[in-house]
Amino acid sequence: MKNYHPILVAAILMAGLLIGQAVAKPLVLNWDDLVPGEGKGITLSVPEKGAVIGALKREEFREYSTEEFEEFVALLEAQRLYQPQGSSIRTDLDGKTVRIAGYITPVEIDGENVTGFLLVPYLGACIHVPSPPGNQIVFVSKVKNLTLDDIYDPVWVSGKLQAKPLTTILADVGYRIEGAKIKPYKE
Repeated sequence: MKNYHPILVAAILMAGLLIGQAVAKPLVLNWDDLVPGEGKGITLSVPEKGAVIGALKREEFREYSTEEFEEFVALLEAQRLYQPQGSSIRTDLDGKTVRIAGYITPVEIDGENVTGFLLVPYLGACIHVPSPPGNQIVFVSKVKNLTLDDIYDPVWVSGKLQAKPLTTILADVGYRIEGAKIKPYKE
């Protein structure tokens, strides 16, 4: 085995460490960054048919009459009708590791745990007020350690962004992050 000069070995290790840190650092986005420039990106288009994420299951609402349940589902689905259409998404962000701050609107719940949510730019979006355009919503899936009590404060979400549209019960969505890291928002 060859003996390498200790300074050379240290330099190689330091270079590897610096490269690793540069690669691991996420691109910090604000909501305007998700909107492509004029004539760029692709128009958000979601499939006409297919599973709607967050679709409510009748068996989870046994305490409601069939009529009450159907009315509740219709109200949620009506939210999507008021969402602005024709927005575009940035495909150049597809596959990038990003960090973005926003608010949580749950769409998938398991008991008291939120397992999927819409990350939106302002509190109450998609529930209390009409949904923002699809290029201003990120669907975050495979969430762990997030309860319904945790959804009222802003958060930082970090993960690999996908520019892949989908439909949820509340809104058409332009972006997704699977298995994100979620932290309380602190500037």
